[in-house]
Amino acid sequence: MCAPEPCDDVAEIIRDSGRRRPLSRPSLSVVGVLGLAALATVTAPPARSDESALLAVRVAKAQKLVEKVRGVSFRAPVASALLPERELETVLAKKLVQDLPVPFDDYAAGLAALGLIEPSPGLLEKLTRLYTRQVVGFYDPAEKRFYIVPERSRDAGGPAGDLMEQLLLAHELTHALQDQRLGLDRRMKTLRDSTDSLLALQAFLEGEATVLMTEALLESVPEEAREALGADPLGQVLEGLDDPDGVEGADGVPAYFVRELVFPYAAGTAWVRQKKSAGGWRAVDTAYRRLPTTTREILRPGVALSPRLRLAPADRPTPGLVPGGGNASWADTLGEWVLGTLLEQAGAGDASRDAAAAWQDDRIVFSYPVASPGAHRVGFLWRIRAASPQGAARIAELLEPIYAARPAPARPRVSVRGDVVEVACPAVPPPPA
Repeated sequence: MCAPEPCDDVAEIIRDSGRRRPLSRPSLSVVGVLGLAALATVTAPPARSDESALLAVRVAKAQKLVEKVRGVSFRAPVASALLPERELETVLAKKLVQDLPVPFDDYAAGLAALGLIEPSPGLLEKLTRLYTRQVVGFYDPAEKRFYIVPERSRDAGGPAGDLMEQLLLAHELTHALQDQRLGLDRRMKTLRDSTDSLLALQAFLEGEATVLMTEALLESVPEEAREALGADPLGQVLEGLDDPDGVEGADGVPAYFVRELVFPYAAGTAWVRQKKSAGGWRAVDTAYRRLPTTTREILRPGVALSPRLRLAPADRPTPGLVPGGGNASWADTLGEWVLGTLLEQAGAGDASRDAAAAWQDDRIVFSYPVASPGAHRVGFLWRIRAASPQGAARIAELLEPIYAARPAPARPRVSVRGDVVEVACPAVPPPPA
């Protein structure tokens, strides 16, 4: 039998693994995906050499654990560094805007025009606070380096705290291993104009890291403690992951960003778990040769999907087609998950996911009047190809109420042509002074 206190500690760590999402650096793409693009360089005070040396030893030890659990060797040691907590918010604030295609206010206005968020004063500060609350450590593929915030890694203290740090290291060093196999910095940059593809890739990365982290925990505790966790410890982690209400620091942050934060961990872990259950880590290795490219795949673990129906070249929107828009614009592919989330937030309930399941392809172009860019002036042209004309009609039917209450000059027009839905939102110039 396992002594009560150690078993309780390990069970709590399993539950906490679901509540805490060790972010691999927040970054906003065109529609806010939390990606793995390069972290802004900051000048931090020199770390104490003994702390840095101790971290290097722990990272080397965790690399061996990851190799043992995963059955794949690192091609090179992973560099590590300490990032003082007082520097963290500055780093994240810079990162949240440096990869955006337009100034943050215009970007947020695009999300509001689409209906994903409501305009919110101080949104950037709220997002920064949200992401800052999640981070204990992260791996940066641009620098090929693992960073840890020492003040946060010490919070728990004692054997349980040491074990939590080991799990964090296992999770983030899995990202280092993924980077050595895939070249994440370069790969992420090629997907900057597709929220759908970025979310799908991130789901795979976070899913693999979470599954490995859970197995690393089981590898690191006595056998009697493993027995106390029951037959499905990963299921306990999943229960904690799939809970937007459990995200710290989410007060005042639009629900869309919170859901987007949760999605890669919850859906990605379920997707990788299914792969591994079907064929072990070898099946996950096979996925490396054909990575998921759409959230459509992630949402259906284990299902063999038919080839997608793509938008015809003539149906792909261009900046000049945005009503009232100019040449200054940015484009994206949103995907099934974003479409379903938009419909759900609009009150479509269970019908939202059924309707979004007809998604096959989409493209959206945002634009604003060149002479008067500014908040709440953004227009867009969004075209969605569905699996059938009936599917397109259903998507359009659920999109209509999202925009019905808006004043006529800024109201998007929803229309259907065959299996293609079009949503056209005018880029409204500012009112006369």
